[in-house]
Amino acid sequence: MVEEQLTQTFEDVHRLLEEGRRHEAAALIAPLLPPDQAEIFEDLTLEEQVRLIKVVEARQAANILEALDEDDAANLAQNLGIEALTRVLDEMEPDEAADLLGDLTPELRRQSLAQMSDQVEVRSLLRYPDDTAGGLMTSEYYVFLEDTTVGAIFNHIRAQPIQDEEIPYVYAVDEDGRLAGVARLADLIRAHHELPLLAIVDTQFVSIDAGEDQEIAAQLLNRYDLLALPVIDTQGRLLGVITVDDAIAALEEEATEDIYKSAGILSTRDNQSVKSDLMVRGPIWRSWMVRIPFLLVTMIGGILAGGVIGIFEEALETVVVLAFFIPIVMGMGGNSGTQSVGIFIRGFVLGQIDPQDFGKHLLREVGVGLGLGIILGLIAGGAATLWQGNPMIGLVVGLSLACTVTLATGLGFLVPLLMNKLNIDPAVASEPIITTINDFTGMLIYFMFASLFMSSLM
Repeated sequence: MVEEQLTQTFEDVHRLLEEGRRHEAAALIAPLLPPDQAEIFEDLTLEEQVRLIKVVEARQAANILEALDEDDAANLAQNLGIEALTRVLDEMEPDEAADLLGDLTPELRRQSLAQMSDQVEVRSLLRYPDDTAGGLMTSEYYVFLEDTTVGAIFNHIRAQPIQDEEIPYVYAVDEDGRLAGVARLADLIRAHHELPLLAIVDTQFVSIDAGEDQEIAAQLLNRYDLLALPVIDTQGRLLGVITVDDAIAALEEEATEDIYKSAGILSTRDNQSVKSDLMVRGPIWRSWMVRIPFLLVTMIGGILAGGVIGIFEEALETVVVLAFFIPIVMGMGGNSGTQSVGIFIRGFVLGQIDPQDFGKHLLREVGVGLGLGIILGLIAGGAATLWQGNPMIGLVVGLSLACTVTLATGLGFLVPLLMNKLNIDPAVASEPIITTINDFTGMLIYFMFASLFMSSLM
C-alpha cells in the first residue's frame, strides 16, 4: 500500500514539475517522511531534483539529502549552486554536512565552507578520514565541566532548540577537556539539582580513539549495548560522539563496497576512500587494470577444468550424456562458495567470527555445506535419473554435487581468512581463487565418480 501511494505521488510530482508547478510539487511531498521523500527524489532526473529541492524548505531539503544515497546526494549537491547548497548545509547536522562536503570537489567544498554560518565544527570533522571513528562522529552532544550542577545542566538543555537527534547521555570533562565520565539523562533526572555532575557520572566508560577504524566503533557499540560512543584523542580529550545509527549506516555502506570489490569492480589500492563512480567515469585503462587480474584468475580455473575434461575425454566420448551435467556441478559449487565468502566477510566485520576460534566456525560451515550438498545432490540426482532413465547417472551427479558443494563452502571460509592473514583484501581476492579451485576440483570429482561407475553408465 505504501509503495503504491509513493508511486502515485511520484507520478503527480513528475507531472507538476513538467508543467513548471514546482511549489505545488514541493507541497505534495512536504507531509512525507524523509526516507519516502528521498525515494521519490531518486526516481526523478537530476534536473528535476535540482528544480524541486530549491523550493523545498531548507530543513526539509537537508533531511532529504541526508536520506539519499551518498553518491546521489553528492551529485545533487554539486549541481545546486553555492547559495542553495549553503542554505541546506547550514540546516544539516555537523557530521552529515561534513560527510557531504567530503564528497564534493575541493573548490566547491572550499566555497561552501566559507559561506556556512557554522563552519568551525564542520571543519574539525573534515580533518578525519571517512572510515575512521573521527570521520563518523558528530559534535552535537551534551558535554559539561565535571563540577557543573544538575540544575545548571538542565537549564542549559532547556535553552537549546529541539534537535532531530538527541543523544541520551551527558559527558563530563575536566578543565583540559579530558573525558571524566558518562551519565544517562535518566540518571540526571533522578538526581538532586545541586549535585555536581562528577557525583553522578560513571567513571568506568567505553571510548574510542579518533583514528580507529569505524568497524571497531560499531563492534564496541554492539558489544556494550550503547546508543552512543565517545571519541577521544591521544590525550583523552573528548572530540565527539558516534551514534549507533551512524555506525550501522557506515557498516552497511562498507558491506556494499565489499560486494562491489568481490566482483572486481573496485581495487585494493583505493580500499580506504574509492568511490564506485571511479569505474564509471574514470579512464578506460583504469577499468582494465582493475578487472583483468581477477578475470585472468578465473580464466586459469577454466583452463584447468578443461584440462581435467581432456584427461577424461575417453569417458566423455563413451557416455556423452555426462556433458549435460557439467554446468550444474561447476555452477552450484561456485555459488555455494560465493555465499560462504559473503557470510564470512559480514561475520568477520561485525566481530561475530573470532579468528582465535576459527576451527569451530569452519567446522560449522563445512557441516552446513554437507547438508546443502546432500539436499541439492538428491534433487539434481533425482532430476538426472528421471531425465535420462538411468539411476547411475543420477548417483554420479548427486555424489559429485554433494562433494563439490561441501568443499566450496569450506573454502568460502578458509580462503578469506588466509587472504586476510596475507594482508590481501579478502573481498577482492577470495571469489576468483575459490572459483579457480572449484572449477578444477569440481570436474575432477565429477569424472572420478563417472569413471568409478563407468560400467553401469554404458
